[in-house]
Amino acid sequence: MASRRDELNAYSFARKRTNAAFLKPLPSGSIESAPRPLKAVLPSVLMGVVILVGFGACGIVRPVAPQGWDAVGENVIVGSDSTTRYVVLDSDNSQGKKEKLLHPVLNLASAKLLLDPDKYKVVNVKESELDGKIAHGPAVGIPFAPDRLPNATDAGKAKTWAVCDRPGSGVNSKAQQAVFVLGGKDKSLVEDKGRLDMHQVLFVRDPQKKLWLVDHNGFKFALDATLGGRNAALAGTGAKDPDLLLRRVLFKEAEPQDVTQQWIDTLIQSPVPIYLPMIKGAGQPSHAEGVPSQYRTIGTVLEIPGSADQSTTDGEKAGKKYVVTAEGVQQVSGFVAKLLMEGPNAQKVHPDGSLMKAEQVSTSSITPMTDDKGRFISYLGKVPHTDVDMPWPTEEVDMANNFAEGSQTGGLTTPTDNGVSCSLYDGTTTKLPGGADKALGYPNGLPNMGTWIGKDYPAKIASGASSYVTPGSGQLLQRVRTPQEKDGSLYLITDTGLRYRVPVNNDSSEKAGNAKQEVNQAALRLGYKDVHAEPMLMTWVDLLSEGPALSVGAARKTGTS
Repeated sequence: MASRRDELNAYSFARKRTNAAFLKPLPSGSIESAPRPLKAVLPSVLMGVVILVGFGACGIVRPVAPQGWDAVGENVIVGSDSTTRYVVLDSDNSQGKKEKLLHPVLNLASAKLLLDPDKYKVVNVKESELDGKIAHGPAVGIPFAPDRLPNATDAGKAKTWAVCDRPGSGVNSKAQQAVFVLGGKDKSLVEDKGRLDMHQVLFVRDPQKKLWLVDHNGFKFALDATLGGRNAALAGTGAKDPDLLLRRVLFKEAEPQDVTQQWIDTLIQSPVPIYLPMIKGAGQPSHAEGVPSQYRTIGTVLEIPGSADQSTTDGEKAGKKYVVTAEGVQQVSGFVAKLLMEGPNAQKVHPDGSLMKAEQVSTSSITPMTDDKGRFISYLGKVPHTDVDMPWPTEEVDMANNFAEGSQTGGLTTPTDNGVSCSLYDGTTTKLPGGADKALGYPNGLPNMGTWIGKDYPAKIASGASSYVTPGSGQLLQRVRTPQEKDGSLYLITDTGLRYRVPVNNDSSEKAGNAKQEVNQAALRLGYKDVHAEPMLMTWVDLLSEGPALSVGAARKTGTS
C-alpha cells in the first residue's frame, strides 16, 4: 500500500507534467525545462521602477518651465511653440484688484522697460505651462518700439555719421538724400577711397540758389566776391560780375551740385566768406626793402620753387609763395595766391591783360615781414580782428564733385549723372589751441568732420528707405540745439534707422513724491546705466525720423488703454 509520501510525490509529478504540457508542448520536452512564469516578474518590476525614476530625473533636469519663471518683473518669457513673448506683472484684474498676470509684450524694448534690469533674463517655457498656471492679461508695450537694442558698450561709442545727396532723377527735381550711421567695420566705407583731401573741395548750391565751397574739413564758405559790397578794393577794377568771376577762377565753367538745406546745415560755417582779394595799391611801385628790384610792383606774387611741404594738385612739389605789398613781402597761401593771380588784382598788376604767374625767386633774394614776436606775417592768414587762423583752404583746389567731367576722387574717373556727395561727422570734437574753437562758435570743441564723394551711397540701403544704421549697432546721445549747449534730450539710435527719445525724469507708475524713485529709469532699464551720452547737434540727430518715446509708463499701457 502506497505511503502518504508516495502520494504527495505522485501529485507533484502530475501537476508539473500538466503544466509542462500546456507551457511547452513538445514531444521531447522535459518537465524540468518548462518555463516558470514568476521567474521574470521580479526583474520586470525592478526595470519598471528604474524607468520611472529615470523619467522623474529627466523632469527635474529638464522641467516644463525653469524655476522662478513666473516671478513678477524679472523675465522675458518666450513660448516654446509660438515664440510669443510675455512678461509677468502685478496688474489690475477685471475686478480692479492687483493680481499676477501674464501679459504678451509687443517688443523687446517694451519688455526691458517693464523688468528689473538687475534680474532681467530670457527664459523658454512650454505653451502648456503658460496656458494653465497664470491668468492672462492684455498685451502691453509701445507700438513700433525696437525689437533689437545695441549693447551698452556699442551704444557708448561714437559713430561716423554721413548725410549724402545725389542729383534728382528728373529735370528740376530735388536732390535725393540718405543718412548713414556707421559703426565697426562700416566706418571704413568713408575713411579711405572717396575721402577728400586738402586739394579738393565740393561746389554746391542750396535750395535758395546760394553757392558754397565746402572743404575737406567740413567747412562751408559762401561765395561773395564783394563781401556784400564791403570789398572796397574792387572799386574801379571794371569787374562787371565779380561773383561770376570768382566762380570761374575757382571752378571754371563747372556747374554746382544741388543739395538740400539739411545737408548744408550739418557743415561748419566759416566766419569769412570767400571773396576776391586785392592788395591795396596793386600795380603801383613798392619801395619796401627785401624785394628784388625787378619785382617791386605791389600785388606781384613771388615763389621759391619746391620750398613748401605740400604738393600741388598735379602732384608736383609746391613752392612757398609770397606777395609784394607797400610795406614789404608777406607770405601767402596757394589758395589766396590763385585768387590774386586770376582776379582783379591781376588786372592791376598786368593792365595789358597778360597772364599773371608767380615770379620765381631764390630764398636769399627776399626778406619776408615778421611781427613783433618774430613770426612771419601771412596775408589773409588770420580772421580779421582776431588771432584765429583763417579757415580758408591753404592750397590750390580742384572741384571733386564735377561729375559731368569725372573726378580722380572716389574712383570717379569717368563722368556720371548721379554722383554722391557726403558730409561726414565722426562723432567727436577737438579743442583748438588759443581758444580758436570758441572764436568759431564751438566752445565745447570743433566737430571732427570731413567730406566724401562716390558713384553711389557708401552703403546699400533698402528700396524706399532713406536711412541706414550698421546692423546690431546704435548710439545713445544727447540732442542739443546749439554748439554752446552741453546737455539736451536723451535719444537712442537703433538699426531700425529711427531715433527714440528716452525720458530722463522718472516716468514710472509709482506715486510722485517717493524719495526712493530714481531719475533716468528708462535708460537704466534698457541697460544703459553706465553709458555716457555725448551731445550731438540737432542738425545731425534730426536727419533720422523719430520713433515713439521709450518710457516705462508707455510700455505698461495695454492695447485698450
